[in-house]
Amino acid sequence: MSLRQKTVRVETHSVTVVRTNQRPIDLWCETCGTTTAMVTPERAAEMLETNPRAIYQHVERGNVHFIEAGAGELLICCESLGGETKVKALNSGEAQCL
Repeated sequence: MSLRQKTVRVETHSVTVVRTNQRPIDLWCETCGTTTAMVTPERAAEMLETNPRAIYQHVERGNVHFIEAGAGELLICCESLGGETKVKALNSGEAQCL
């Protein structure tokens, strides 16, 4: 009796999404009652020269306006970030946080 050898091959694929677009998105802020520029917590941290954890703490305390978009992605209202940021309308009609 001879022994048979079987080879099983498993092939896997993964997808990694890297977002490089850090531009604000104009969305409705329920608290402000208007359409305003929204940014990710990471971008808000860059704008305020702090870290994302500090931004998340502000969200948890209710210090900033935010929405949860799509698949739970958090977006921060630029207007609620305070006097340290300004929102300026560009010629294209798109808001930009400064």
